[in-house]
Amino acid sequence: MEPITTALAAVSAASSAISFIKERINDAQSVTEISGQISTLFSAQQKLNEERNKQAGVGDISFKGSIDAVLEAKKLQEQMQEIRTLINLRFGPNTWQEIVDHHNQALRAQKEARQAAMREKARQSQEFEETLKAVALTIFVIVVAVCLFVFMFAAIATSAMEEIVL
Repeated sequence: MEPITTALAAVSAASSAISFIKERINDAQSVTEISGQISTLFSAQQKLNEERNKQAGVGDISFKGSIDAVLEAKKLQEQMQEIRTLINLRFGPNTWQEIVDHHNQALRAQKEARQAAMREKARQSQEFEETLKAVALTIFVIVVAVCLFVFMFAAIATSAMEEIVL
């Protein structure tokens, strides 16, 4: 997907999540009723940050594109601050921080799980490679032993034929 399209999709998702939260915040009995939208909001923010980081590494960046990215990020920050205030007013003073902490903990757990899976895959790959080397060495030893036996039997057979002929 093109960076502009991805950024616009993220902004659109964030805007719809923000409007949903604003409309339903007073009717919600618990944070879990709006948790899906909060998750969408965090995902949109992450996508915008990723796109901005991608664009920072590109040599040919348009001036307008970089301005738009900064303005959208600032707008999203303002709206996130507004959502933070609404949630803290509705559910208690530390609710937003608890949500952010839980989100960060989930991201850390996901990252650790991904790293553990990569380590396990590397271990299995190394184990397979070692097994393959052992099998290759075993086959080589067997082939050399068979060749020696064939050579030995051929030498014995030719020497036995020479004795009979003489």
